[in-house]
Amino acid sequence: MHEPRGAGPGPRTRAFVAWAIRHGRLLWVLAVLLAVPATIRMVRLYMHLNSELDALLPPKAPSVVAIQELRARMPGLQYLGVIVDTGDATKLPAGEKLLDDLGAKIATYPKDLVRSVRTGVKEERAFLEKNAPLYVELPDLVTIRSRLEARKEWEAGKAMGVSLDDTDPAPSVDFSDLEKKYQDKSGDRGRFPDDRFSSKELHVSLLLVEVGSFSTGAGAAELLARVQADLASLGGPEKYGPGLKVGYTGDVAVNVEELSALVTDLGVSSILVVVAVLAVLLIFFRWWRSLPLLFLPLLLATICTFGLVTLPPFRINELNSNTAFLGSIIVGNGINFGIVLVARYVEARRAGASVDDALVTSSWGARVGTLSAALAAGVAYGSLMITGFRGFRQFGIIGAIGMVLAWSFAFVLTPSLTRVLDRDATTAPRKRPEGAGLMALVARFVRRFPVPITVFALVVTAAAGFAVRKLDRSRLETDFSRLRRADTFVRGEGFWGRKMDALLGRYLSPTVILTDKPEDARKVERSLREAVKVAPLSDIASSVVGMDDVLPREQEEKLAEVKKIKAVLTPRVLASLDDKQKKVVDRFLGHDLVALRPLDLPSTFSAGLRENDGTMDKAVLFYPRPSDLLWKGEALSALSRALRDAAKKDIEGPPPRVAGSLVLSSDIVESISRDGVVATITALSGVILVVLLLFRRSLSTVYVIGSLCVGVLWLAAATLAMGVKINFANFIALPITFGIGVDYAVNVVARWDQDGRGDVSGAIVSTGGAVGLCSMTTIIGYSSLLLAENRALFSFGLVAVLGEVCCLFTAVVALPAVLLALGKKAT
Repeated sequence: MHEPRGAGPGPRTRAFVAWAIRHGRLLWVLAVLLAVPATIRMVRLYMHLNSELDALLPPKAPSVVAIQELRARMPGLQYLGVIVDTGDATKLPAGEKLLDDLGAKIATYPKDLVRSVRTGVKEERAFLEKNAPLYVELPDLVTIRSRLEARKEWEAGKAMGVSLDDTDPAPSVDFSDLEKKYQDKSGDRGRFPDDRFSSKELHVSLLLVEVGSFSTGAGAAELLARVQADLASLGGPEKYGPGLKVGYTGDVAVNVEELSALVTDLGVSSILVVVAVLAVLLIFFRWWRSLPLLFLPLLLATICTFGLVTLPPFRINELNSNTAFLGSIIVGNGINFGIVLVARYVEARRAGASVDDALVTSSWGARVGTLSAALAAGVAYGSLMITGFRGFRQFGIIGAIGMVLAWSFAFVLTPSLTRVLDRDATTAPRKRPEGAGLMALVARFVRRFPVPITVFALVVTAAAGFAVRKLDRSRLETDFSRLRRADTFVRGEGFWGRKMDALLGRYLSPTVILTDKPEDARKVERSLREAVKVAPLSDIASSVVGMDDVLPREQEEKLAEVKKIKAVLTPRVLASLDDKQKKVVDRFLGHDLVALRPLDLPSTFSAGLRENDGTMDKAVLFYPRPSDLLWKGEALSALSRALRDAAKKDIEGPPPRVAGSLVLSSDIVESISRDGVVATITALSGVILVVLLLFRRSLSTVYVIGSLCVGVLWLAAATLAMGVKINFANFIALPITFGIGVDYAVNVVARWDQDGRGDVSGAIVSTGGAVGLCSMTTIIGYSSLLLAENRALFSFGLVAVLGEVCCLFTAVVALPAVLLALGKKAT
């Protein structure tokens, strides 16, 4: 359907329009029938929103494989923390009473929802006091026995009068060195002398709920909602004391907070996009029939897009934090094709053309520009499909299919719908006065000042080129705390989480190293204990826990040694000990000792080690200390490498898998660094190829690509100037800007081509108006994200809006000014 410039519609265009009108009813019926099952599938997709980090990475990424294995092998290992801030220490008992009452209610929840509830370490302390000798290293028990035996011999010699030197001091039975050693190892049990997760200094108390199974989305929301309802049924914190405040933290609270922010942002953005886009369309066209002409085909295209991606070979069955808002994006971008098509139709009708002639003229006039734009946008989205990052790949699949379907549905369904809505002169759009409208003012401005505008564009471009020299890896956002919900550190989980971290002194959820054999787990434990002595792990490590820390080794030998110690403790030896020494010895002897089995251990001891099959000898736990380093991408990468290197040291066969949010976050940074450049180059190359195919090797191609490159350069400089860093959400705006940004230059140049490369101001007034409207609807879609609570979505909206503004200005103002300055003006 390629025709010479200014030749007008050809027979193929007329035949296509006639076919679309003749079979219009059938086409609409087929589209609606396809949309029915697609709607069901789309609803299911949006019911399965997943805000977890592993949903962004490819399924075969090491950290994702590890976390999936962890979920299959281990129960739970997630927590909900309910924390009370009493304001001052005197109200702490009231806060503890509140948590006791609330904990009693939570303890009645089903086991698949809640595994355990605790407010302190009383159970663990009692267990350790009873079985203390089993947790003492065998050489230390021997040391205790040796010291007591030396004292026994001394006492016996003294009693028998056979001491060689009356001034010879009694052998020491001071065990303070051993007492300190094991006090340092006691962790939480040594941190809370009153056995409660409470602190008078911090005036806070904590209740910990261990979930029954790994839970995201609905399960986490159900648990938190029940806890909040039970708190309300108790009368709330006010009933227990004035000024008491309750907050929620831990894995469950994070999941619910981020998911609720995502859902809220989706609702807000959808409503704002629909209302604002309707308003600008009515203002621009001043013809109410333009709304169904634009929205009905687009609505069907969007629904079919989400339905189609759930089928083979795509099989997308859930939306993540990158793809959740794609509905608004497809509407904001996909409507551009219909806008240009309808704008050309309205222009022809206002010029006096009949309905059929206007349909032919609009289809012919819009086909090259919109097809180029659709293909370019599809290629830009599609470039994300080649990346390993699942957040990018799914975005690319849905976006590319959405652009192709939006263009196809607009050109196939609009002609027959137009014939129904616009039958004669009474239904036609009203004429506008000549020279009216914003674009007419822009055209006059460009015609009057082409050289100053060109000089301005050149200066800005040169400055932008100079500025982007600073673009390097440091422009990646490596502080993940900046991508969470905006208010989380003010009154949300981030705020309460810091209080819990300060209280406990370590994170609740460990990084888990999974092995295949018990001997491999012991090798990993030894390697990890050595690794935490040096940087980078020494900067962040709190503790390393293996099976021997919870189920002691050499139990029979230790029991035998305890019997020997008891035999040494004759009445004379006991009488020689002071009260403090007696208490220490008594603690090291335990009570009613028997060898421990895995089932004898408190559940809190074995959390993270006990697997679903009951074994607990094939995992090692690494607990980090609370630190800002755990939010920093570079530090995370170094820590993850150190953990993985330590885990695979001396291991023959499959290397152990390292599972946890720490390595997930690290893999996201690495994936963006690796895939970002590939996707950007592919998107730009694909867009250039599309323009070359449609405009051939002509000056038009140079103008279009030049306009796009300048716009993208301005965007890069703008993000630098504003201090915006690239993250896993806003990076997507870069390839999208290639596809959407080229749309504007393509349509302006295509209209200028069709007008015989004569008056470029005519292209500004006619197509430039539609292009401006396209940009406005797209900006509205992106701007709605500027209200998002999720900071990642906000950053995406900001970069995308900047890209739109830059590319629109270069296409509608700078490019026409350059053409005029070069002498390509009206003749």
